[in-house]
Amino acid sequence: MRRVIGLGLATIVAVYLLILIGGTVRATGSGMGCPDWPMCFGRLIPPTSEAELPLNWREIYSHRGYADAPFDAVKTWTEYLNRLAGVVVGLMVTTTMLLAARHRREHPQVFWATVGAFLMVGFNGWVGSQVVASNLRPLTISAHMVGAFFVQMLLIYAVVRAVQSRLAPVAKALPPWFTRLTLATMLAMVLQIFMGIQIRESVDLISRAATSIERDQWIERVPLIFYFHRSFSWVILASVSWQCWRVLRSPLRQTWAGRTLMVLVGLVVFEMMLGGALNHLGFPAVAQPVHLLTAHLIFGALWFLWLVLQPESPSATHSHSSPSVPSHRTHHV
Repeated sequence: MRRVIGLGLATIVAVYLLILIGGTVRATGSGMGCPDWPMCFGRLIPPTSEAELPLNWREIYSHRGYADAPFDAVKTWTEYLNRLAGVVVGLMVTTTMLLAARHRREHPQVFWATVGAFLMVGFNGWVGSQVVASNLRPLTISAHMVGAFFVQMLLIYAVVRAVQSRLAPVAKALPPWFTRLTLATMLAMVLQIFMGIQIRESVDLISRAATSIERDQWIERVPLIFYFHRSFSWVILASVSWQCWRVLRSPLRQTWAGRTLMVLVGLVVFEMMLGGALNHLGFPAVAQPVHLLTAHLIFGALWFLWLVLQPESPSATHSHSSPSVPSHRTHHV
């Protein structure tokens, strides 16, 4: 299981890097850098100049926006590297699943979570092909992003269940209200992400329809949900800050619970700063992918926290016991 845990953690990191690369593709307008899939301009290795394309390449890809648009090698290779990163993640998930298969009897939850991640990666790869086929339809892009959430959720679930016995003592020391507040915060984050998706779809439509408008004017045309999205971040910050403060005042401050909550508070503050940059600094392209990545990290941390607080089923715990926890700790939180 040590290999499963190690590779699972590495795969989670790779998924987050892929999310960052995917956000960069969208922020730089490189989504159609490769107008076909799985090839790129009909080639296994993308071209580096227009001279490498057939003479009638504009006619071939006119329905993908290349009737008048120039060939841009940077955008082409940005999209191609995104695809390569997706392949690497797929191979890592597959290997994690094969390693977990050796322990499927004593750790069935871990195994089936990796199977789910494997299937979801394949499905999300297909959705990615539909993003290209639909010529960057906003709803399809959103579905692709939602798929990334499910991949990370399944991988985090697998790793948490693999190391549950090491985390259980602290989890048992936390009071019931902590679990409920964690779930409420996670649901609030889901709502925040949903609003962010609506804003992203609006920005995509604005950037296409109003080509004469500069990036710093996009914010003036976003729907009113943007302002609710911006203010709602304070609710999430207040929730994680309250949890963090209570844990740091208890003997659990040096445990994974205290460290996770400190990271969460930092991530939420950083995300709010990025939102402020998007709002007041003219929608800088560099802030978009980082904003997206940070949202995934916040959700992932909340998902991890909530999973650890959930007791394992009897079938999952029969093979390894958890040490007892002094009951007096709960009175300090």
